[in-house]
Amino acid sequence: MAGTPARDAIRAVVHGAVQGVGFREATIRRALALGVTGWVRNEDDGSVRVHAEGPREAVAELAAFLERGSRAARVDAVELEHVGFEGHEQFAVRGVSAGRFVVREHRASSDHFDLLLQVGGTMRSWAIPKGPSMDPAVKRLALETGERAAPGAELESDDAIVWDRGSYEQGGRVPWPQALERGHAVFVLHGRKLRGGFALQRTGEGERARWLLVKRRDEHARPGSDVVAERPGSVLSDRVLGERGASRT
Repeated sequence: MAGTPARDAIRAVVHGAVQGVGFREATIRRALALGVTGWVRNEDDGSVRVHAEGPREAVAELAAFLERGSRAARVDAVELEHVGFEGHEQFAVRGVSAGRFVVREHRASSDHFDLLLQVGGTMRSWAIPKGPSMDPAVKRLALETGERAAPGAELESDDAIVWDRGSYEQGGRVPWPQALERGHAVFVLHGRKLRGGFALQRTGEGERARWLLVKRRDEHARPGSDVVAERPGSVLSDRVLGERGASRT
């Protein structure tokens, strides 16, 4: 369309002394000033990875900034490629924990799993009758069950075990908690059994809104697997629901 600015999207990996010196924070400030969306993430090897998309000139200016580096940083090399658009509505930090997640297996009228995500000072909760899956082709029904206090989320009893737990990152195009309110939330789990990207997609409204929990296709995905059957034990006690002593994992 005439008059529409040309757009571009890049993925960059910045090598050098770029962690712990304010480089990530400076990248965020520069991206916001330019009106660029995407994300920045510190990597385990000491590099910084950036995804940026927006008006072509603004993206080029951000790429030039990454080459120069911030005042305290030392940039040795930048790997840069043009990539597809991800449709972000913000420029955010990735790789920083958003809080705790817990998956409890619970015996009530029927056995089911509860997924709890820490959002602010409470745990948002979804009941998952068949439990989570690491297979991206499997869509699990998840019934929203409201909020509960964070203390007590990791307690076990004869009728409940902590099937998995760990930290999680908020992801996706839309900032949290707006993503949950819109009905499509992407997040990354760092658990003993569940790892990598997942998405919650709301499919119905009501007091117990219906969602689908889906594993995203990434390096942690395990097509054809059944993690619930393969690893039934508690991550705290090794106990399998219904057994009173230590048991298999």
